[in-house]
Amino acid sequence: MVLELPALPDFEPKTLDFAPIPAFAYNKTLKQEIKEKTLTPEDAVRIYQQMLCIRIFEEMIRTVRMNAYEPLKGFEYRGPTHLSVGQEAAAVGACAALRLVDYITSTHRGHGESIAKGCMAAYQRTDDELRAVLGDRAGEAKNREQLEELALEEHLFKTIAELFGKDAGYCRGRGGGMHIADFSVGHLGANAIVGGSLGIAVGAGFSARYRGTDQVALCFAGDGAYANGICLEAMNLASMEQFTNQLASKPYGVPTIFLIINNQYGMTGQQRGETSSIDYLARRAAGFCQHSMHAEVVNGMDPLAVRDAIARAAQTAREGHGPVMREVITYRFHGHSLSDPRNEYRTRDEEEAWRAIDPLITFPKALIEAGVCSQEDIDKMQANAEERHARAAVRAAETPEPHPDDVARFLFSDGFENDVPEENTKVEHLDDKPEIKRDAQGNITFKDAIKEALYEEMNRDNRVIIYGEDVADYGGAFKVTKGLLETFGRDRIFNTSISEAGIIGTVVGAAMTNMRPVVELMYSDFEFQAGDQIYNQAAKWSYMSGGQTSVPIVIRTSTGAGKGYGGQHSQSVESHSTHTPGLKVVVPSTPYDAKGLLKTAIRDHNPVMFVESQALYNDKAAVPEEEYLIPFGEADIKRKGKDVTIVAWGFMVRQALDAAGQLAEKHGLEAEVIDPRTLIPLDIDTILRSVKKTGRLIVTSQSCTTGSYTGEICSQVQRRAFDYLDAPIVRVGAVDAVSPQSYVLETAYLPNAAKVLAAAEELCNVKK
Repeated sequence: MVLELPALPDFEPKTLDFAPIPAFAYNKTLKQEIKEKTLTPEDAVRIYQQMLCIRIFEEMIRTVRMNAYEPLKGFEYRGPTHLSVGQEAAAVGACAALRLVDYITSTHRGHGESIAKGCMAAYQRTDDELRAVLGDRAGEAKNREQLEELALEEHLFKTIAELFGKDAGYCRGRGGGMHIADFSVGHLGANAIVGGSLGIAVGAGFSARYRGTDQVALCFAGDGAYANGICLEAMNLASMEQFTNQLASKPYGVPTIFLIINNQYGMTGQQRGETSSIDYLARRAAGFCQHSMHAEVVNGMDPLAVRDAIARAAQTAREGHGPVMREVITYRFHGHSLSDPRNEYRTRDEEEAWRAIDPLITFPKALIEAGVCSQEDIDKMQANAEERHARAAVRAAETPEPHPDDVARFLFSDGFENDVPEENTKVEHLDDKPEIKRDAQGNITFKDAIKEALYEEMNRDNRVIIYGEDVADYGGAFKVTKGLLETFGRDRIFNTSISEAGIIGTVVGAAMTNMRPVVELMYSDFEFQAGDQIYNQAAKWSYMSGGQTSVPIVIRTSTGAGKGYGGQHSQSVESHSTHTPGLKVVVPSTPYDAKGLLKTAIRDHNPVMFVESQALYNDKAAVPEEEYLIPFGEADIKRKGKDVTIVAWGFMVRQALDAAGQLAEKHGLEAEVIDPRTLIPLDIDTILRSVKKTGRLIVTSQSCTTGSYTGEICSQVQRRAFDYLDAPIVRVGAVDAVSPQSYVLETAYLPNAAKVLAAAEELCNVKK
């Protein structure tokens, strides 16, 4: 299919202009809001109570860390202290404009946003929903007001317990304050990586757009994040015009709100005048959308201004005109953490000027002036909040620690998508199944086997979508996805910009919100571009959330050594993935395995690195047209033997089989060739049984030898089958060097059948 977007030359003189970005346009008072009935007195009180809740919480954490919190004298708190004191109006104002079903992502300084989203949930949930959350404690409540109060205290308890590393915390003590999440209220997690959650927020926006809900995803991120690569990639992906122009079946922009919490400092560096050349970061929006993301700059010390700005942003996004940007100007009263001596880079006058407009001072005054409450009411709210926090903190401190035996619990999500929900079985076809060329013996190529697996899974479950660089019309760099666009359309398979980090970040957010995305990274080398999003996001969220979420994604990536492409397009880097707990790593070597393993990968509830060797793409073998799956963790014995065991994966399986044939022909020795098929999980038992039979082991892959996963297999065999070994284990891998372009040097660099044969001959003490 040829894109209907002709790129014709146009050199007519013109001047480019940009949509204006309003700043500080909100000018209402609390009294006006109440008079105009855009805010009820009850809502106004709740806004203050939530800001108070955050402030008392943050100051409590500070004093607990200093061992000065009276209710917890002697309690040792080891968690981080990145406080958001001063930023309460931004957190509460934003969450007050969202619904329970809307999503947020947050930052390492995200206690405030987490508390605000959970507090709003206490008001937004039905009575039955609150009772379900409270469990046995629900019986203590006699009316709605008491239900809400109990829910607020339970929310605080779970939040504090998480910071204390307790099993009763939201994330079972696995995430802590910098990774706190509550997926039941749409909080997709705080993130210790600066800017790390922007891709997740866009992915949640992709998901909401595709599923046709009117949810929005709001991303809280600090000013420091907006110079980060993932931030810029995420904003570009959210702004792709294919979602709103004639390419879209239903034009609808990605409903993501980028909320810049500009608290004036990264750690100590200042955005304005030092680390950027612009006065307001909202100007950056002009580089991504013709409408400048409908950007505005907002007074972040006024919760009503923030509430108004986010309410309008959410409406814009729900109407399909997203993405939207808001920059709220606020201040961080404390340093980056308690170890930060902020007086080294701030003046007293500066701090006093911001303290004068502290929302915890100005807003209660506005409540009194508007006649909503009295000073006595304000004092009572303060006292009640402090008592609630103390009760929650003491209760959290007294709860059990996680059991040491559970240290790896939640690393992987349990389950497998055996039965697709009925609403997800409804699949629209624009055309017939893409052509799969089978010969009379049922043979198809390796890449057609992958295509057939993708087709079958997309046809089975409409949550399976595919995107990446050039995967739509062109079919990817290796034509693996060619024809799927014509069958399923651009809602389910589309191109992205060259943004590896953004691609992986967005699939994490999409997977967290009920999608099952498959993405393509053209070459394994490019995984390093997406390293944070693979290794710190995709791999860790099941664990860091305490099992609240799963991340069912498949990252298809190819290895290309042997083609003379040099050091940046030829690496076999699967060992990097095996070293990251939380990822499953699959390396098929035949068309049959490729199809069966990929179908399993798509149905698995965990992130899967699916590694394809380009040298195998045109290999042919018999592949059934009917349904079949290959379970993970089951090695395949490609050739039986009794004299030496050769373990190989990917392209090296072919080389091992070649070497085994030569060994038999030249020396009458039979090598047993084992293909693990999946490195994580690893079927070590099949390897051990073979080694106990043969007494000799060679492990080979195309990876550089030092640090390769071959060493892990050797280690496990050495530990568990040492008494059966008749000779030292041998590894055959690439030279510890950079992959060269020269054919002669590349041949010397790579492992091959001849090198495997030589290793086998030496192990078996035969003359060459």
